[in-house]
Amino acid sequence: MNNQNILEKILGKTIAIVYAFEGEKAPGFKHYHIWKSDVISEWLKAVQNLKGRPFILDVRTFVEKAMSNTLPHIDYVINLNCGSCELSPMGLVPSICGFLGISCIPCDTTSIIVGENKLISNFIAEANGLNVPPNLSYDDKKGIYRPLNFGSSYGVKKVTYIDSSKNGIYQKFINGYDITTPFIYNPVTQNMDPLPTIIYLSHNDDKEWFFDEKAKINKSGYERAIIAKLQQELVIKFQKLIESLSIKTFCRIDARIQCKTNEKIENIKDYELRENNTYFIEINPMPTIKEGNSFGFSYNAISKEYPIYPFIELLKNELDVDSMYCLLLASSILSYSNSKATS
Repeated sequence: MNNQNILEKILGKTIAIVYAFEGEKAPGFKHYHIWKSDVISEWLKAVQNLKGRPFILDVRTFVEKAMSNTLPHIDYVINLNCGSCELSPMGLVPSICGFLGISCIPCDTTSIIVGENKLISNFIAEANGLNVPPNLSYDDKKGIYRPLNFGSSYGVKKVTYIDSSKNGIYQKFINGYDITTPFIYNPVTQNMDPLPTIIYLSHNDDKEWFFDEKAKINKSGYERAIIAKLQQELVIKFQKLIESLSIKTFCRIDARIQCKTNEKIENIKDYELRENNTYFIEINPMPTIKEGNSFGFSYNAISKEYPIYPFIELLKNELDVDSMYCLLLASSILSYSNSKATS
């Protein structure tokens, strides 16, 4: 695919940005987290960078207009309805998109419902050959509890007792380090390729420390570094998991490096992430995209060695744009347009 063909496919599209309105009072639409104007505005800039026509509306207005057949022509929808306390409502926007035959970024309803459910995604990860922490009985006092459907580390905690009525998974805690690896559709390779992996290092090098809700909110007690080397066997298993969940644009996989209590990764720069001591934790089919967070930190670490680099250079040279949001939007459009061309 030459540069001109790529530009023809990504430029001038009408793109709806659909967000969760904070004043929404529907009983099933309670949220523990809502993306605000700082995130919405960056996606708006990305549409502008691709010379597109933005259409911004809240979820209820989008649904009402869809059902009354009063929406204008829309090529793609960017779904910013995140952080729902119940999983089912997170499928509302992509389900309407499916009804209308509009591609939804970053994913469809199946990917959200299956991927965000930690129990199901753990089963699928294990079926694809990834290590998964063993499940524990509720009377075991050495585990970690993760709510079934929440993201943003919400409600994740190490516990000495867990009520069996809790809706979540209770697993063995893996001593070591938290890591996260973003993946993105690469129009050059036509694969879902990894971006730089982030490792979270606690300030006291405690192997029992993990990136919990408190650490995520306060942004304290840890520092981030990049693991540049991933064993190809691990990458392939991650890609198989992503394919199993029908994720076609971008996502993020959280995992844990297993280490002994007194074991330390001395040289992060030369460390290779390998499948034998990497344990899958969860996949995020609708990851938070924000400057400074995991995706932003990873994007800023991309170098020539990464497969996505040539596409980033193409956007810089042809559009004079160096933007994580523009990269994600352009690659998502190309993923869906290429899928339609081959179907």
